[in-house]
Amino acid sequence: MAEPSDGGAGPWSAALARAHAAWPSDWMPPVTFIEHLRARLPAERDPAEAVNELAVEDLYLAFACALGVTPAIEAFTRDFLGEVDAHVARFDGSSAFKDEVRQVLATRLLVAEPGATPTIADYAGRAPLSAWLRVAAIRAALNLLRGTTNDDAERAAEREVTELADAADLELDVIRARYRPIFEAAITRALAALPVRDRTILRLRLVEGVEVDRIATMYGVHRTTVTRWLADSRTTLFNDIRRILIDELGATDTEFDSLVGLVRSHLHVSLVRLLRER
Repeated sequence: MAEPSDGGAGPWSAALARAHAAWPSDWMPPVTFIEHLRARLPAERDPAEAVNELAVEDLYLAFACALGVTPAIEAFTRDFLGEVDAHVARFDGSSAFKDEVRQVLATRLLVAEPGATPTIADYAGRAPLSAWLRVAAIRAALNLLRGTTNDDAERAAEREVTELADAADLELDVIRARYRPIFEAAITRALAALPVRDRTILRLRLVEGVEVDRIATMYGVHRTTVTRWLADSRTTLFNDIRRILIDELGATDTEFDSLVGLVRSHLHVSLVRLLRER
C-alpha cells in the first residue's frame, strides 16, 4: 500500500482543502482521512476524477464521527439528525415518534459494541450524507411501525427506500456486520506480530499525524528509510491479515478480495483505533 501525500499536489490536497473548508482540520491527521478516502475509491478509476464525484465534506464529517471526535458528533447530531423529523413526519407526526426515530438512529449510527466500528463508517460519500440519512430514517421509522401502518402507506415507503438505497449504500449492512468482527480480530493478531518499531511508526504516522521527516529525525535515518518502513509494515500487515482470514474462513484469494471490498473502510478505522489503544 503506497503512502499517500499529506497535502502535496494531486487529488488528495484538493480533497483535504474541501474537507477543511467545511470542518475543522484538527479533527484528525490529514493522512488518516486520506487513507479512509482512498479506501472509498474504485481501484480502476482515476483518483482525481473519482474524488471529484464524492461528497468529501460529508465523508470527512462521517469519518470523524466514526473515530469518536466529539465536535463532529455534535455537528452531525445538530445539522443532520435534526432533519429526521421532516423525513418521518408522514408516518407519525407525534413528537414522541420523531424523538424515538432520532434516538434509534443516533444509537445505530454512532454507537458500537466494544471492538466494533460505528455504522456511520459505512457511509461511502457517493451521495450526500443527508440522502444517506434519509434512507436510514425511513427504514428506522418502518421498523418501528411494522404492523401499525396501513398497507398502502407501508408499500409506498418501502418503494422510496428501494429507490434511494443504491445511492445511500446501505444494502450491505448485514454482510458488513457479519464479517467486521472477524476482520477486527485478524487485525489485532497481525498488529501483535509486527515488530515494536513498525507498530510505533504506524501509530506516529496514522494516529498522531507525525510528519515523515520528524520520524526520520527521531530514529536518526533518512526520510526515504521511514517511507520504506511504513510501506513494508503496511504490506506485512495486509499479508498477515490475508493469511489469517483465508485460513480461518477457508476463503479463496478471490473471495477474500471481495470481502475486503465490502469492509475495506473498516480495516483502516479499526487499525487506527487499535493503534491508538496500544
